[in-house]
Amino acid sequence: MPFKLSEDTVDTLLDKLSSDDAFRAQFQKDPRQALASVGHAAAKDTSIDEGAWVCMSVNQLASKEAIKASRDALRTQLLAEKAAHNPISLEVAKR
Repeated sequence: MPFKLSEDTVDTLLDKLSSDDAFRAQFQKDPRQALASVGHAAAKDTSIDEGAWVCMSVNQLASKEAIKASRDALRTQLLAEKAAHNPISLEVAKR
């Protein structure tokens, strides 16, 4: 599955989303490029346009604090075998 994330990639992703404003801006603008910048090789292959890549977009990223507070749960979700088939929300809840 092209969207399978390694543990190192997940850890770096969550670290940066919970602390790095420049990375957060990049992730919000272009999640695919942001994932490539933290080592997700499949993100570099823009010919892959299936699975999670089809719906990957970010309208409003959750705060650094919210991501930090939910880090363990997000890590578990991102590393789960079915992660590529289940949406994982890094956005603020819609009201």
